[in-house]
Amino acid sequence: FIFQNNQKLIYNDVRKFGFLKILDILNLRKNAHLRDLGPEPFEKNCNFNYFKKYIKGRNRNIKNILMDQKFISGLGNIYVNEALFLSGINPQRKVKKLKNSEISIIIQNLKKVLKTAIRFGGSSIKDFSSSDGKSGIFQQHFRVYGREGEKCSNIDCNMNITKTVISSRATFFCRKCQK
Repeated sequence: FIFQNNQKLIYNDVRKFGFLKILDILNLRKNAHLRDLGPEPFEKNCNFNYFKKYIKGRNRNIKNILMDQKFISGLGNIYVNEALFLSGINPQRKVKKLKNSEISIIIQNLKKVLKTAIRFGGSSIKDFSSSDGKSGIFQQHFRVYGREGEKCSNIDCNMNITKTVISSRATFFCRKCQK
């Protein structure tokens, strides 16, 4: 799309998940694809109280919950893997077993990972590039994602990174560092 000020909007959907819709702003919240989205990670209401209330009574694992766009919108598989590693939380842990301190750490590390990824221009796995054509370099800083069989990046750990599948998504973690 070329706009009057000669700026361009480029739509590139490598994995074929997306679509474009033109909506009247007054009907935005009525749209089926938008009305059920949870808060974005940097929104004020994406906090400990929201997290705690959402998971109450649920028996799902933490990876599955974090990937649920109805809970928090915008979290992708790579960033969830990385945040859970930094938090020391096994992606298969049931949310009902999380301590309050662990919930706080997860929230903190989700934001930390996202800020770092933004600073490095995102992750260029395959052919992603930003609007100015630059590839992201966050993938050079992955601690677990895509590192199956490699030594854990924690200095005091001698285990290798494990890969499993949770909710049809590749999941990478360290069995020793993530409890």
